[in-house]
Amino acid sequence: MNTKLLSITSCAIVLAALTPNVFAASEIISDSMNSNTLSRELKFKIYLPDGYKEASDTYPVIYMLHAGGVDESSWVNEGGIKVTADTLIQRKELRPSVIVMPTLGPVSWYVDGNSEKTETAFIDDVVPYIEGKYRISPDKSNRSIAGMSMGSYGALNLSLSHPEMFCAAGILVPAIYEPFPPSFSTALKAPQFTKDGKFDEAAWTKALYPARMSAYKEAKSIVPMWIEVGDHDRFGVVPAAAKLYSELKSYQPEDVELRVVDGDHDWFVTRESAVHALRYMSRKC
Repeated sequence: MNTKLLSITSCAIVLAALTPNVFAASEIISDSMNSNTLSRELKFKIYLPDGYKEASDTYPVIYMLHAGGVDESSWVNEGGIKVTADTLIQRKELRPSVIVMPTLGPVSWYVDGNSEKTETAFIDDVVPYIEGKYRISPDKSNRSIAGMSMGSYGALNLSLSHPEMFCAAGILVPAIYEPFPPSFSTALKAPQFTKDGKFDEAAWTKALYPARMSAYKEAKSIVPMWIEVGDHDRFGVVPAAAKLYSELKSYQPEDVELRVVDGDHDWFVTRESAVHALRYMSRKC
């Protein structure tokens, strides 16, 4: 055999052994529904794992919530969720799962705020629609949730207020500003937290996670949580993430992890954090 050809063939074999199958037959599809709570259409991007169409089994579901100012496509386009999920599933570090990326609005904050009841819409409209249409196992051990920035604010709140629903959560670069958002945060102008054209401190405080912690502990239904944030986060959320970890650590010491990594409040941190969180959630669930 030609020496050059042999070298090329050998390299191809090595790369094939080290690189995940880029031809995995998973797919990203689009879907939409009409929300009775919000009286408008909600859109989704949905990851269906390799084999979903041919199988008759039910699958776990992971809800991935987007950050502020973007939509359901961000986890696909910027977050690289397809490659991440394909790779982890092939390595058997993630159960084959349906991943649902909804948008309830660019500044919904996934709460029942001054403008809309998007937390209610998620629980009463989104979850029943998705788990009624797709082959998803409808129990806690097969339902997890994660998010980036505003999305992790939502994932945390939903987990604390509805712990009977989620087996684990990924809280990535969380926008859990405490006591209030910094002066350059878009949260200050979000309709959910404004009243008479001004930031409504009472609405923010009512929605923020500390207001939900007592009820969460009283429910005695633990949601393991992976918290990850960049040490140079420009919104200054590292202390808030550490405080959240400390409070959860005292209540569920074996079911919370915190990582402070090198980086900012961006996709560079979030994409790597999503790998860690998906592994953790799959293991805990």
